[in-house]
Amino acid sequence: MTTSWLIVLGEFAVCFTCVYWYLHRSRERSFAVRVEHDSIEGMTLGKVEELIRRHFTVSEILAADSAKNVMNPADSIVLHHGDHLLIKARPEDREAIIAFLGQPDNMQWI
Repeated sequence: MTTSWLIVLGEFAVCFTCVYWYLHRSRERSFAVRVEHDSIEGMTLGKVEELIRRHFTVSEILAADSAKNVMNPADSIVLHHGDHLLIKARPEDREAIIAFLGQPDNMQWI
């Protein structure tokens, strides 16, 4: 009887570890990016999302020529050099998104 309980506990521990790892890895995190690549100039947010081929969400945009944030921007928003983007994505997609758009941004978002 003791051996069967140890097997059950061992299987439970393996399942718990797998679920914890999956949830930790798949959880989206926020980070900021400043658009720096000239090839992005004048491109819509929808087109950029299509080209990157990574799952991410732009939750806010601070235009380079404005002090006004755009909350939940539409795919038709046009991006320009110097725009600041607040992005939510999985950790494994972060570097590819930053490399495509420009540079990491240390801007403080409220």
